[in-house]
Amino acid sequence: MFVSFTDWEFDGNVENEDEGIKENWAAMKEYGAVNTRCKYTGENTLRTMTLCSSQETLDANVDKIRALATSASGMTPTSGMKGPLAVELD
Repeated sequence: MFVSFTDWEFDGNVENEDEGIKENWAAMKEYGAVNTRCKYTGENTLRTMTLCSSQETLDANVDKIRALATSASGMTPTSGMKGPLAVELD
């Protein structure tokens, strides 16, 4: 598995962000996302973690996935990183 972490800034309306993320999920899956997690890190900041099954899929689509969030909800990415997932435990 391969992961992308993105830090975001938004207007502080948590309900809108929750709905926007849920609405984007189907499109994210079309770009190869198999799982996504979100954590509010402040009053108007959020961190997302999105998993893809291959490095190629992640590299080809991470910018498209980030653009979905930007256009749908008005969130602005402030930083990001990607690479292989080190440990996954169920």
